[in-house]
Amino acid sequence: MDSLEQSGGRIASAIVKLGGKGQAPSPFRLGQVLEAGQGRLRVSCGGLQLERGDLYLAAGLDYQWTEDTGGPELLRSGDTVALLSADEQTYYLVARMVRA
Repeated sequence: MDSLEQSGGRIASAIVKLGGKGQAPSPFRLGQVLEAGQGRLRVSCGGLQLERGDLYLAAGLDYQWTEDTGGPELLRSGDTVALLSADEQTYYLVARMVRA
């Protein structure tokens, strides 16, 4: 016979699973640039490390720079970025996020 805590845990897990059904997960993800510049781009997102070839990049963002001019379009190591992915296979890096 299960303890009250084990039974309660199973019930809570079942409720969480049921609550998630019928709701599509958000396609928005936040990531962090691990490396950028000189043609290199590596982003951490949801436990994955995405390389340049794994990403579609919004027009206007730049990872190929050779000198950091301070421009807002330059992706830099440590930047927080917004990504979209409907299937967790294809990732679209849509924006570089900055604190207001």
